[in-house]
Amino acid sequence: MTAPAPIRVVVADDHPAVLSGLVALLSSAPDIEVVGQASDGESAVRTAQVLRPDVVLTDVRMPGATGIEITPRLRETGANVLVISGFDLDEFVLGALAAGADGYLVKTEDPARILQAVRDVHRGDSVLSVAATKAVVAALRGGGHTAGIAQAEEPEAAGARAGGAVPVASAGSSASSGSSAHVPSLTRREEDVLALVAQGLSNQQIASELFVEITTVKTHLSHALAKLQLDSRVQAALWWQQNRTGPQPLNPGQPPNPGQPLTQGQQLSPGPRPSGRRR
Repeated sequence: MTAPAPIRVVVADDHPAVLSGLVALLSSAPDIEVVGQASDGESAVRTAQVLRPDVVLTDVRMPGATGIEITPRLRETGANVLVISGFDLDEFVLGALAAGADGYLVKTEDPARILQAVRDVHRGDSVLSVAATKAVVAALRGGGHTAGIAQAEEPEAAGARAGGAVPVASAGSSASSGSSAHVPSLTRREEDVLALVAQGLSNQQIASELFVEITTVKTHLSHALAKLQLDSRVQAALWWQQNRTGPQPLNPGQPPNPGQPLTQGQQLSPGPRPSGRRR
């Protein structure tokens, strides 16, 4: 049986020691291949455009353009984006997610966790460190200094580049009231898929829940993201929480599971279960 092709990764970080350390770590995994490196935002985009990697692992702060600002452009190359930073400030987390990042980790994560996070985002899961999860919880509750990601310079630029993606911090605004005045019409199946994405289910799990093929799930999710002008599963999950169930914490009453993908314990609190699934 032929072994699957390795996950092709581009690493972007402006600190030479950190960059070389991440490259060495990723290269130590037999299923991951580092195909390119970059030390600033613009070179990261150019490298991704030429090499078309599966995943870009990017620092949040770099010369020229931040990891948040370049995330929409990286996604245009077909890559999944994992932001990794020494900062766990709420505005960076929310800015990265609003820009379309598939995950956010801090550099203090265990090396094995970083390797697994690359695999998770390549598979289509969403990964958040415990610090990032706290920022998302606060945003969904609509409280504190996370009430507006546009207050931070980097997230504001990212929002402009993201082509109108729904900002995470709108949880506390009228957008979370459940009004559909500005929401495109979604099909019943698209609503079902979004509801299950919001619960942290993977495409395979959603297919099992809805008794459909995984390709059908991908199609419904792709259509829903396009209609809502969203870039990632994380944004889709947050949109559902804001517009269909109202702001709620992750797993109420339970501490988040540090660094795990949303499909493995850090699930967004479930909204109403899709109805009429067994057809």
